[in-house]
Amino acid sequence: MSRSTQNHWRDPDPRGLVDLHIHTTASDGSDSPRRLFEMALKKGLKAIGFCDHDSIASVSEGFLLAEEFGIEFVPGCEIGIAHDPDRGLVETDLVAYFYDPHHDEFNDVLTRLRKAKNNKLDAQLKVLAKAGYKLIKDDVRRVAKGETIRRPHIFAVMKDCYPEMQPNLFYTNTDFGGPWYVSKDYNLSLEECVAVVRRAGGITVLSSPGSYNTLFKRNKTLIDPDVVHLVELCSQAGVGALETIYTYHRNKPYFQTMSNTITGDQLGTLIRHYEDLAARLGMVKTGGSDYHGSSKPQIRLGELPVPYRYFENLKRAVGRV
Repeated sequence: MSRSTQNHWRDPDPRGLVDLHIHTTASDGSDSPRRLFEMALKKGLKAIGFCDHDSIASVSEGFLLAEEFGIEFVPGCEIGIAHDPDRGLVETDLVAYFYDPHHDEFNDVLTRLRKAKNNKLDAQLKVLAKAGYKLIKDDVRRVAKGETIRRPHIFAVMKDCYPEMQPNLFYTNTDFGGPWYVSKDYNLSLEECVAVVRRAGGITVLSSPGSYNTLFKRNKTLIDPDVVHLVELCSQAGVGALETIYTYHRNKPYFQTMSNTITGDQLGTLIRHYEDLAARLGMVKTGGSDYHGSSKPQIRLGELPVPYRYFENLKRAVGRV
């Protein structure tokens, strides 16, 4: 990473670094909560956050491990909201932080979301079979291990059965609007998600805003004006924070192959852009690696320097400081 990229985070925090966006085996991560705390301790991180998809199954263990390892813990949960292309909401994820994990309504909503995603599996396998890719349902469930079946679990089985299948082809075809896309029978709108998290005492964050760039693959435009509109829309809907520090150099749409990705300077430009946007809109800044383990081996835990003050400011936003 270039010097200019390293220096764009202003005023380094002497208290250390955090990683607020990590996935465990409760959704599509490959590492257990304990293993993640071991890695965080070795990395010297001061706080970490579990953000499993539609699941908080790892949160109770996270709090216990935080006491054992002396690392602060952030309860998180990543929620994919309903597609609303007329408003630019496609494949949009919010992260809920600092909710009450025992809040009945919040838990009921997550249960419905998981059931909808798991119910989608049968329809997804039928679509894939029609396209010539026959997979066994029990194989996908076995790979999933956790509560929520997601596309990485399906792709892992597909890759075993059809080694020629490339991830870009699979994910592009199963994205919203793709020929293999299958919808769920239950989703939360943007406003519904913000409201239920707020009632549970938490705050919502727009995850990885640059990931919604639709121009980069076509003409290498680094910053998409439509994403600025998306962030403004989320802010108006009550989303309180923006994930400004993120592994765009390791993730879509900027990361295609190891030989075709953005530079360190471009990464710095993206992060500065979203930090300035968060400041303009009065949104709290967060950051994390989006570490998944073996399903995204190019991403390392805590690989970007997210300062401790981001964690502290997030706590302050929900009255925990």
